[in-house]
Amino acid sequence: MKSVIPAMLIILTFSSCHFEEPLRFEKIKNVKLTGLKDGFINLTAEAYFFNPNNVSGKLKSFDLNVSLDGNSLAHITQNEKNTISKNASFSVPFNATLAMKDIQKGFLDNIISILSGNKVKLHFEGEIKVSTWGFTQTVPVNYFEEVRF
Repeated sequence: MKSVIPAMLIILTFSSCHFEEPLRFEKIKNVKLTGLKDGFINLTAEAYFFNPNNVSGKLKSFDLNVSLDGNSLAHITQNEKNTISKNASFSVPFNATLAMKDIQKGFLDNIISILSGNKVKLHFEGEIKVSTWGFTQTVPVNYFEEVRF
């Protein structure tokens, strides 16, 4: 009986240290397209999430595709080990380099929009993985943002 109590305490400890509610993706903000140089544009942004749990965790990976009109412009993969606070919002900054030749593929309207300073709608899709006490959770990202070149 004495060996059962420590085993039960260990199981209770580990089972209570996981995300009870899924983390929530909220938005992508501060999207900036800058620096047209040698046929490439730099994209910087921040993805915002919320942890509604009483448990902190760690960001394991960040995997995101950026597309325009269904055509992939960039694939962003980051393996950062940032701490995620309990009951708090957090952001993941990211950047990518976009090739103008990829933007030009078959979409004259977008080129005209870019040159005239109008907005274009980028699609951000992917996932982040977070963990606590060895348990991993995947948080999907599916977001559209209008940006001006």
